[in-house]
Amino acid sequence: MLSSNGSGSSNDISPVYSLWATFIGLYIANYVVERSTGWALTHPLTISEYEKLKKQLKPDFEDMVPWYSGTSADLFKTVFDLMISVTLFVGRFDMRMMQAAMNKTPDEANNSDLLYDHLNEKDELWFDFIADTGDGGNSTYAVARLLAQPSYPNPSSFSYDRRFFCPFEYALQPPAWYKAEHIALEKPELPLGVSELRQYRGPECFMIPGNHDWFDGLNTFIRYICHKSWLGGWFLPQKKSYFALKLPNGWWVFGLDQALHGDIDVYQFKFFA
Repeated sequence: MLSSNGSGSSNDISPVYSLWATFIGLYIANYVVERSTGWALTHPLTISEYEKLKKQLKPDFEDMVPWYSGTSADLFKTVFDLMISVTLFVGRFDMRMMQAAMNKTPDEANNSDLLYDHLNEKDELWFDFIADTGDGGNSTYAVARLLAQPSYPNPSSFSYDRRFFCPFEYALQPPAWYKAEHIALEKPELPLGVSELRQYRGPECFMIPGNHDWFDGLNTFIRYICHKSWLGGWFLPQKKSYFALKLPNGWWVFGLDQALHGDIDVYQFKFFA
């Protein structure tokens, strides 16, 4: 590698060699550890029932990118391509210069290829932002499926029951005596045999509402979260849409309800102050 004045410079290339040496060392270490201790877990000899079922699903999506696996060929190629791009092309050739040069005449070097104003006169517009797409077929499809819907998730009783409460109840069942249709008159309604909240040793859950919860003015959130005592097997002590948790060793968790305006109301301000 040549420095800017044309003379050789060992300082310019030493970081590259150091980075390469570090990566190769980590790659070899990961490979040895995986082969010696984790091979049986990460590479089963027989195809599991899950794998058989997944192969029956259509379309056949790609698996998640194994970012934390040093033995991934795709990851190794990604790192190699990145190293080549950084060491060879950055500062030497910039495709953005070619894009700018594609205008045929100086008069065409304006914002016509950059500015899109066909939406500015619409009365209503939904703007969807997604990021890090392509890591895996299932996760990308889940996001794309939501974007394809003519309407967005809303805080209805059906969506709370089927999309939120049901999966948590399958993961951890609520107490046998819990009735889903009941509301909590005096929260926290402590489990049987527990006289105060600090005595409870089971899992608890605290929540803050998102923007979709505010589409109906927070009514469904208050009904299902503030007026119920259980989310599956998780106990729900909170009474309002905001809260403060005092944790061990001087730590705190503040749950702020910012509604649809990215701001807290005067009652929250007074409480947290």
